[in-house]
Amino acid sequence: MNKLFSLRRILAIVAMLVAALLLYPILFGKKKTRTPEEVFVRIDSAPNNFNTFLSGGHAPSTFVSRQTFQTLGDLDPKTLEIKPLLVKAIPTVRMVQDGPRKGSFAYDFEINPEATWDNGTPVTANDVAFTLKIICHPGLPSTWRGYLAQLSGIEIDPSDSKKFSLFFNSFYMLSLETLCNTPIYPAYNYDAANRLTNIPLSDFLDTSKTAALVIDPNLKAFVEEFSQAKFANDPNAISGSGPYRLELMNEQGAIMVKKQNWWGDNAVEQYPMLAAFPKKLVYKVVKDDLTLENMIKNGELDLIGGVINPAKFLEMKANDTLASKYNFLAIGTTQYNRWVLNHRNPILADVQVRQALTHIVDYDYFVNQVQRGMAVRIAVPMPPDRPYYAKNIPLPDFNIAKAKAILAQAGWTDTDGNGILDKVINGKRQQLSFKLMAAMSIKTNELFANSLKETARQAGIDLILASADLSVMSADTRSGNFDSALLGVALFPGQVEYYQRFHSKSLSPAGDNRAGYISAKADSLIEAIRSQPDVAKRNDLYLQVQQVFYDEIPEIVLFAPTQRIIISKKFEPGLESGNRPGYYEHFARMKPE
Repeated sequence: MNKLFSLRRILAIVAMLVAALLLYPILFGKKKTRTPEEVFVRIDSAPNNFNTFLSGGHAPSTFVSRQTFQTLGDLDPKTLEIKPLLVKAIPTVRMVQDGPRKGSFAYDFEINPEATWDNGTPVTANDVAFTLKIICHPGLPSTWRGYLAQLSGIEIDPSDSKKFSLFFNSFYMLSLETLCNTPIYPAYNYDAANRLTNIPLSDFLDTSKTAALVIDPNLKAFVEEFSQAKFANDPNAISGSGPYRLELMNEQGAIMVKKQNWWGDNAVEQYPMLAAFPKKLVYKVVKDDLTLENMIKNGELDLIGGVINPAKFLEMKANDTLASKYNFLAIGTTQYNRWVLNHRNPILADVQVRQALTHIVDYDYFVNQVQRGMAVRIAVPMPPDRPYYAKNIPLPDFNIAKAKAILAQAGWTDTDGNGILDKVINGKRQQLSFKLMAAMSIKTNELFANSLKETARQAGIDLILASADLSVMSADTRSGNFDSALLGVALFPGQVEYYQRFHSKSLSPAGDNRAGYISAKADSLIEAIRSQPDVAKRNDLYLQVQQVFYDEIPEIVLFAPTQRIIISKKFEPGLESGNRPGYYEHFARMKPE
């Protein structure tokens, strides 16, 4: 009896020990990180076109659509190094030693074997070739073309359609970055009629064949089909290899839903940049400070970037209740603010007028009062943290007397006594009056614009304010339908490329030279910078072109603001980044319960 009781007792104790061992990790072990159902992301303006190559560089559209259209690589949020996304590895450049492409610079890629499109077919090098044909199509906008001017061809491995090499005639400092940041389109979806299939990429790269391609009925038909509205805003027509599909897009924002059985989930352990945790990304357009503050207080936003009023940012950061729920961060200078001047306007075509305008800006008010010190003065369009920023170039000063003197030297006088200077231009007397367009629904822009109007008047200049939505401003400045505008420039963390914004071959609307700036000196230096492989020599060229910009004033540089972001503390740390917009929303994971 005692033996039996002892045996039963021993078995019970063993059972309890086993149960305790099994339950210990659950009760006392590390808690599992939760995946959020929805992440609410603030954006300044609504996306309006998911066809990246036709969106005209519209920032909100590009920002949201990146969740659908993957690139070959992406920037690591912390190191800002390019890491694999669609490909297995990021290649290094190699010089071709023999064969017909001898002397060319080549990059060898291999697409991830798991990568598939929404219809289940594999992503292949043929899709990369198709995307490059879109970029080089003479009947489509050339926004991306300038970055691939030296591209000479593609070779696809005949035994493996996921392997390919891209060749460049000469060295270009941003070749790899451009290739890795180009959104790849599925040929089956965007060229269902196979209009580009049998035309080799080499034909699009051969300038002697451009004229024939422009009038080719087949290529003209492709432009019409590719430009259909459905590819801009129809969730049923938009398709890519990324983790999210568009569910809704309107003036209030956009909703992106995680795809079921998305291919990247099977490869994320080996390729961390494929992480996409939230089941839904909800982008909400919030423009005014009051609405933004109320939504943050009510917990209606999780990730807040874009334009945040500096005064309001500091006020909310000082609020203990909000500080307990959100992290308020200021990370680096990833953009700069500028006063874009349209050189096509006869008044603004005069460099002396532009020079005078640099002295009517109350920079101290802009930086220290409006920006509350969260900005850095810069003299030229260059991030101040780059080693090749021209520190020896003096900052323009706020000096009304100097502005008046320069204008007088340029022949501007007040002949009718109305307080506004005038001058005969092209045989007609004109008032020194022009429009300033700004998104004044944003408080800081309103303050900037009103300050400029007031100080301009002191110098005898009539500045007419015109408020417009950011999307309207983007379209109008690209089409040349403006006099001047307050705009920002987003900066890539890598080498600074001036070709798109300042080269005479990039005049808008085809390129992004919205000011209409034409300079033989700048063109020559910009071209030299792009093709110079020696870092020290390239840095010297950067210094030279900055001096040209300072002298010729293609635009008036105002300041480089720090990137202000607000991130909910309910997420695991690590979302923040020096890359715009300051976070990677698809990496969001809830803290353990």
